[in-house]
Amino acid sequence: MKERSRIGMDKHDKKNDIESQNDKLLIEKLNKELAEKNNEIKLLQTKFIDSQDRIHDIIIEKDSLKKQINQYELKELELQIGKFEELKNNYNKLEHRLNITKKQLDEARNQIIFHRQVIEDLENRSFMDYLRNRFPESFVDYKEK
Repeated sequence: MKERSRIGMDKHDKKNDIESQNDKLLIEKLNKELAEKNNEIKLLQTKFIDSQDRIHDIIIEKDSLKKQINQYELKELELQIGKFEELKNNYNKLEHRLNITKKQLDEARNQIIFHRQVIEDLENRSFMDYLRNRFPESFVDYKEK
């Protein structure tokens, strides 16, 4: 019986040794998987940090581009305002010139009417007025002007 118990113990010890080896192999396998997972985590963390840096750079670039766009829009508005002011000044000049020209035309029309009246009065003067050297009033006014 002692032999049996010794044999049973040897089997039991062998079983424990096999289980212990299996446990060691399992632990090594799990340690390798853990190391791989840690490496993957480090790689993902590195990628994450790189991505954050790129996002930060893109945000900065976006803000810079927004500022440039705002500057260009302001310049465009200034140019449009400048063109508007120039057109407004040209319009005012033309309107002033129109008023002056209209005034001059009115004066010329009045002179033409006056000259016609003088000519008609001279043409309609009688032979006696001609001999007496009498002139119509319109002609006298014309001479005075």
